[in-house]
Amino acid sequence: MNNSVNIKLTQDQLDMLKELGNIGSGHAITALSKLVSNKIEVSLTSADIIPFWKVPELFDDPSIDMVGIYSNIPFNSDLAIIQIFTKESIISLINILADDDRIAVEDLKNIDDLDDFSCSIINEIGNILSGHYANAIADLLSIKLIPNVPKIAIDTINAILDGIIAKYAQISDYMILINTKLKVSDINIEGTICLIPSISILKSIFKILNLKYDLNL
Repeated sequence: MNNSVNIKLTQDQLDMLKELGNIGSGHAITALSKLVSNKIEVSLTSADIIPFWKVPELFDDPSIDMVGIYSNIPFNSDLAIIQIFTKESIISLINILADDDRIAVEDLKNIDDLDDFSCSIINEIGNILSGHYANAIADLLSIKLIPNVPKIAIDTINAILDGIIAKYAQISDYMILINTKLKVSDINIEGTICLIPSISILKSIFKILNLKYDLNL
């Protein structure tokens, strides 16, 4: 994995990736705002294409448990969207939607600590965000993409990614990474959206970006 080709993007190409993120997040946040009945402000902090093995480096402490929401998107070859949130962020959203302090950070250690209502909220958040990001890519490539029901994990970044890397190793060494920050009232919600493209989708995106590349394929 560490021997993957290092793809360098120009500023124009990075700007186009950010625009893709802005479109996806814009539609997603509109839907999420309706869900929480509150205005949500969103800022896109970065967008890039990086190898899987570099993802943990983006977090201050990859050994801290996070909440991962994994959505597979069936296509010619698989595409996936992973949403990674701090536990504090997810708990804040759950408590906002429950309109009470339903769960505390120290009480959330694994999936079994979540009741059905909390799990349904996380699933709905996953559906909203993955659906709108998938639509942004689908519009870009003029294809149809429909995410499957998301799966939830509470674990370290490395543990969350291990199984996914094994599944997608034959499809791509890279993921398109879009970092977003959400703000509901005075609550900051930090999230990272990871798009794992199949080789065919990756090539199509590169073509649209007018990006010369060599993936040894």
